[in-house]
Amino acid sequence: MMKTQKVMTISEKERHPTSPILPLMALVLFAFQISAWAANFAPYDGTKERDAFWGFYNKKVAEELNAQLKLLPQEIAKEADAAKKQELEKQLTTTQERLKAPEFFTFAKLEDLPKDLQWQDGLNEPEVGDPKAQKGGTFTYWMPSFPPTVRMMGENANNAFRGYHYDDVEMSLVNLHPETGNVIPGIASQWAESADRRTVYFRIDSDATYSDGVPVETDDFFNTFYMQLSAYSQNPFGNEWYATQYTNITRFDARTFSITLAEPKVLAPYWVSMSPMPRHFYSEFGPDFEQRYQWRPRPIAGAYVIQDGEIKFGRSITLARVKDWWAKDRKYYKYRFNPDYLVYRVVRLPDKALELFFQGTLDAYYISQPEHWYERLEIPQVHDGYIEKSKFFNQWPSAMIGLYLNTAKPPLDDRDVRIGICYATNYQKVIDFDLRGDFRRLNAFSEGYPLLGDPPIKAREYSPTKARESFAKAGYTLPDRDGVLKNAAGDRLSVTITHRKSPLTDKYMQRIREEALKCGIEIKLEAMDGSAGFQKASQKDHQIFQAGWGSSPPFPDHFQFCHSSNAYQADGKTILRNTNNFFSMKNAEMDKYCDAERSATNVEEFRVASFAADQIIHDEAVWVPGFEQNFYWTASWRWIKWPPNFNVSVSQDPFQNHVLWIDEAAKQETLDAMHSGRTFPEVDRVYNQNPNGKQGGQR
Repeated sequence: MMKTQKVMTISEKERHPTSPILPLMALVLFAFQISAWAANFAPYDGTKERDAFWGFYNKKVAEELNAQLKLLPQEIAKEADAAKKQELEKQLTTTQERLKAPEFFTFAKLEDLPKDLQWQDGLNEPEVGDPKAQKGGTFTYWMPSFPPTVRMMGENANNAFRGYHYDDVEMSLVNLHPETGNVIPGIASQWAESADRRTVYFRIDSDATYSDGVPVETDDFFNTFYMQLSAYSQNPFGNEWYATQYTNITRFDARTFSITLAEPKVLAPYWVSMSPMPRHFYSEFGPDFEQRYQWRPRPIAGAYVIQDGEIKFGRSITLARVKDWWAKDRKYYKYRFNPDYLVYRVVRLPDKALELFFQGTLDAYYISQPEHWYERLEIPQVHDGYIEKSKFFNQWPSAMIGLYLNTAKPPLDDRDVRIGICYATNYQKVIDFDLRGDFRRLNAFSEGYPLLGDPPIKAREYSPTKARESFAKAGYTLPDRDGVLKNAAGDRLSVTITHRKSPLTDKYMQRIREEALKCGIEIKLEAMDGSAGFQKASQKDHQIFQAGWGSSPPFPDHFQFCHSSNAYQADGKTILRNTNNFFSMKNAEMDKYCDAERSATNVEEFRVASFAADQIIHDEAVWVPGFEQNFYWTASWRWIKWPPNFNVSVSQDPFQNHVLWIDEAAKQETLDAMHSGRTFPEVDRVYNQNPNGKQGGQR
């Protein structure tokens, strides 16, 4: 499963802001842009090119394998280092095995299926959601900015809105149960693993269809590979992932196929799980893919789809529940995806969104600011029981806030400077004062995964003395008039931190700046809209970027953040843009552990590789650990209902698994009560799904 993680910031976890009223000129511009976009594309049919791709790519793979077969023995003969020689010999053995069956795309028949497959259906897990859930109604929420595209791949596709219209609602072949973490069915009703745990066989559910009524078929998954491997998608991460993680996809019939991994994997069915790319919709996939599909909502196999006319540029996007959705009565899905419509309004400022929520314009509000939880909710609507407070605990890591240091930008190319910045960043004071002690300090880049445990790493404490010692090693010893250190050439020790603009973030970043100045370093702050900040960082134009990333259970993925192939192009010098390696990190040892994670065949192998990768991140000081919370605060009007046990603790926020519903009778009762002055008991619920029973800022 391609785990492209989406960037999140603390206020972005509030999942929605943009001013409800844009200037007239902006709306006119949006209308003009969409009209021009729609008129610019002549008819195009890429079907023949797609069908020719299978043979072309098979030939390409065979040629590359044969080239390796000739080159590797020469490299082995020249290599003096025993460890490197052993690795090259392993590559040679792998290449020789691959050449026995080099085809990446294979077309077979049902009778070619192995006879000893043990098919599984994953139906022994507990139900998700509440049988009392009601279908219907409109759930209105907010987003901080209008998305730059509704494409789910290509430039700018990895934006904050992607989760709402794709990641959280689209169906994959299989999924992880949101409470137990075990594999459950999705588009595939059954699956089976080969004995070597490299190949997974799937049977597509006989009822699986897209929102436009077209059946989901094997060829759509072939199309997924085609689009991900194509240069047209402008998708470096997808290109690399699909080319290196998989070695074959085989079609047995319209609803039966297999996918083969390059290496055996823990939870192999989940690792190969992916969503289909409907070939009828993407028949125009070609050189102008990004522009042609910029604002074209795709038909979806999941529960919600963006319908024609529901993109209100600059204002809102509405998702409609698919009428007669094929999985509406399936276990794990029948009590979820309950509202008929999900409306995401653009509200740029969190405080403005909170006001709209208090007015009843928004149905719920994800609260990430302690001030909102402790002070702003002390209002009559809460005291009178019209608005209810909920605190949900989570088992998996949430957004991991920290500073990403771009080693391609001076002076951050100096390790001593980076170490000094770690000592000069007083996140603990931010936690104690600005975050009221509810959040906790992170220690490692990928902690909090229950199957692995936490790496034995301790974050560097705030210490002006140790910070100055590190800066001195880098040559910064001379204080300027304002206390900022200079080197012998007169260069001031100054860096810029790009961060998401919000009242809380702006406030605590000022504290970070002031505390850093005590250590002799000048920090300039660049507050940007979330999408703009992420775009700058993905282009590697930042010095330091503060961000948090949502986790992708069940394991972390260092490759996309740390592997050299996501930092530089083939020449090893030219920066590679549009990847998640915000560190511009190029480290041979790190590459080894990133690769080891991907080839791990059991949890212990994964743990060893992951902990070693985290240790390099710590030692190289490319990331300053910030903070996280293992719970979610939510306020919602009393007509928004949640399952009493809230059994979705393997999630990144309370809305992600769509278990809430709207009680229309309770809504009318509430509105009548507000009109008549009737009140209800104040509600402040705690849903504790933390297995350790710990609360607050602890794990």
